Amino acid sequence: MRTVAQACGLAVTTVSRALNNRSDIALATRQRVQQVANDIGYVPDRAGRGLRTGRTHTLSLVLAPQREITGYTASIISGLGEICRDHGYELSATPDVPHQDELTVVRSIVENRRADGIVLSRTSPQDLRVRYLLENDFPFVTHGRTELATQHASVDFDNERFAELAATRLLHRGRRHLMLIGAPANLTYQTHLLNGFSRAVIRNALQCHVADRPPDLETPLDELRQWIRTLFSSANHPDGIVCAGETASIATLAGIRDAGLIPGTDVDVVAKQTSAALDHMLPAIDSWFEDIDMTGRRLGQTLLQLLSGQTLDEELRTIIQPEPRLRLSTDCDTAN
Repeated sequence: MRTVAQACGLAVTTVSRALNNRSDIALATRQRVQQVANDIGYVPDRAGRGLRTGRTHTLSLVLAPQREITGYTASIISGLGEICRDHGYELSATPDVPHQDELTVVRSIVENRRADGIVLSRTSPQDLRVRYLLENDFPFVTHGRTELATQHASVDFDNERFAELAATRLLHRGRRHLMLIGAPANLTYQTHLLNGFSRAVIRNALQCHVADRPPDLETPLDELRQWIRTLFSSANHPDGIVCAGETASIATLAGIRDAGLIPGTDVDVVAKQTSAALDHMLPAIDSWFEDIDMTGRRLGQTLLQLLSGQTLDEELRTIIQPEPRLRLSTDCDTAN
């Protein structure tokens, strides 16, 4: 670091703050210091810095296994990784093994100081992991919300708005008997999906298809496809489906075809999209896009705000709006 300081004609403390991307150092100075550091091959000693500062300069992404992951893992790691690189942090992805104590992974990270902050996903209304982190005053941000009384940093997609828009879109396609394929019942965003879907159904006097043991986004795709095939082989089947997952929507379309029906003619599916996969589906379906890469960046930015000592406020709670990817015409379009 002294060599970098000499090359830049700056004090060592200024170089240190510039390399740590501190906002009290002018952007031009930070960029010049970083360029000189890169030119001479300077690499900070993370172990030594950790001993000195008590920080690991690592953020931990806790990834729970889930079936609906098309593009999710790669995109969220890409977005988080970009923020980490820009601010001198490493990103560690930690799997949350199923069928174990819910607190095992986060407790290990906190007690062993394996990271300075944690990113959690798949939140539940009374999430025990969030309670534990709040009680231990450990920096974290969740992808998804909880219903806990204590506010915490979060980034979430507006699933309630998506479900309402999707159901209304099906109405405009002439569909009046609708079904929702949503998340597992224990996750908070399933409540949001149900709220939005139900609001559109009630407001427009639509029929809601209620199934015994309905599938969700974590149903194995072959089982989901078979379930849809059986449902659509019966006389009393819906004519419109709101599907909150990308791969689940593909399996749903396959099951409809297996039953001898034509998607887009006999039944419509509107989905939540998280990658480019649905851009290439034939026949095309309407969808609303959730930008997971942007979500990853926002999660990283929010966690770094917490680590910098920023007081929790509305800026640390973000709700990302759905982006329409509409490919089919509707009755409303025809009227206009």
